[in-house]
Amino acid sequence: MAYSSRRDTLEILSDLLANMQEPRRLTQLLHRSNLSYNQLRKYLTMVIEMDLAKYEQKPHASYLVTDEGKMFIEMVKKRTVIKPLVYPKLTQKDLLLL
Repeated sequence: MAYSSRRDTLEILSDLLANMQEPRRLTQLLHRSNLSYNQLRKYLTMVIEMDLAKYEQKPHASYLVTDEGKMFIEMVKKRTVIKPLVYPKLTQKDLLLL
């Protein structure tokens, strides 16, 4: 089954939060997340507003995932396991049988 290689918003947020398991600086997140600077700022704002991550200034400016963020990562992992079962790719032959 071939699915789109593009990540949806939930996958991007989950990947970003997974990179914050340890405190990470903005530059580190930029390199690890494979996002542009503007995209990264947008998604960081989202996860902080949803209390999935927090910004810390000590000992240095960094971002860290919260307990709610860890639960979010687990839910998205479960979703990606179920997703192929919910949206199977139908062939032309399958459509004729419907």
